[in-house]
Amino acid sequence: MKIRSLIVGGLMAAVMPFTTHAESVSMDELLNLVEAGQARDDQQFRQRLNEFNSSRERGLEMVNEAAAQRTQLEALSADKEAQFRENELAIADAQNQLNERLGSLKELFGVLQQVAGDTKGVFEGSVISSEVPGRDEFLTDLIRVAGSSSELPSISQLERLWFEMQREATFSGRIASYPAEVVLPSGDTVTRDVVRVGGFNAVADGKYLNWDIESARLVELDKQPGSRYLAPAAELEGASGNALTGFWIDPSRGQLLKIMGQSPELGDRVDQGGVVGYIILALGAVGILLALWRMVVLNAEAARINKQMKSDAADENNALGRVMAVFNANRRSDTETLELHLGEAIAAEIPRLTRGIGWIKIISVVAPLLGLLGTVTGMIDVFETMSLFGTGDPKLMAGGISQALVTTVLGLVAAIPCVFLHTLTNNRSRSLIMILEERATGILARQSEQQQSKAA
Repeated sequence: MKIRSLIVGGLMAAVMPFTTHAESVSMDELLNLVEAGQARDDQQFRQRLNEFNSSRERGLEMVNEAAAQRTQLEALSADKEAQFRENELAIADAQNQLNERLGSLKELFGVLQQVAGDTKGVFEGSVISSEVPGRDEFLTDLIRVAGSSSELPSISQLERLWFEMQREATFSGRIASYPAEVVLPSGDTVTRDVVRVGGFNAVADGKYLNWDIESARLVELDKQPGSRYLAPAAELEGASGNALTGFWIDPSRGQLLKIMGQSPELGDRVDQGGVVGYIILALGAVGILLALWRMVVLNAEAARINKQMKSDAADENNALGRVMAVFNANRRSDTETLELHLGEAIAAEIPRLTRGIGWIKIISVVAPLLGLLGTVTGMIDVFETMSLFGTGDPKLMAGGISQALVTTVLGLVAAIPCVFLHTLTNNRSRSLIMILEERATGILARQSEQQQSKAA
């Protein structure tokens, strides 16, 4: 009763705010209202309880269904596993049967795969691919098929492999002309008429081309070999019919041409010598020109002296004529005085005959010394490079070593001809001086004989 009184009191307290402005109700009516609310709550509770019980039954049904499905799937999995094991056994039996039937063909397909791989490498590096592109794609498919255990190469594929190998051998013995794309040193791609010499070289517009494996295109060498090799290339392009012409073949298929292009020419060698190298060349040129000039002068003087030797009349346009003129002017003098005058005349002619010869000798001595100077300066540069960058990269030291060696070579190149020419000019001048001395000695002998005959 207490609990009911408390509930009634609570309900009254809850209803009071809403009935402030309404009419007052009696206690019986209020009890009826409470009983009606309790009945409604009991009905909702029973409804919820029924829903819960029904949901529980449905959950149990779903659990039973899942368990049944799991049992079914487990049975299916067991069947699949058994079927998988059976398939594995069947595949193994089929593979064994295939291997037994293939027999030596399996080894043949392995060899075929190897041959196709080697042939593909040859085709990729062959300049003939510029005329017959796309050959490596067929070989790629053939290699895949030959290495597969589920496919076998067809007769047509084997015949085409033989055909491509035969065509490579046939084209390697031909000189062919055809249009092809050429990559210029500037990076531009142009179409040019290419002349291919077997599988070795290709030329276009008088310049050598190289087959680039990565881009599968012909590339013009950025630095061509010398004119000695370019002239036959231009002649080959201009040849027609069965005309014969010479041509340089690179058996390394472009490697030697690259090396020759990287090799410095004569001008590059001289540039490597630096300032010292140019000084040596200038001195060598001066020495050679001076020696040639003296040889021309001495030969002309020898011709005039030879002409004078055939005549008794003194001609002062040559050294012997001037000596004879001194004798004619002092003919009445005694022998000792005449000897002094002739010696003075010969001494006056010696500087004219030996003029410039000493400079040739000096140049022949100084040139190798300058070469040694360039060698020392080049080695100094090498040691400075080694102290800064170490010895890991030889290319960093190549410049100094080249300067050291080139200056030495230039010094020898300038000194050797200068020594040879100095010997020639010196011997020539000495021979002319000896002619003057012999003539003077003869004149003195005849003068002495005449004086002795007069005295007798």
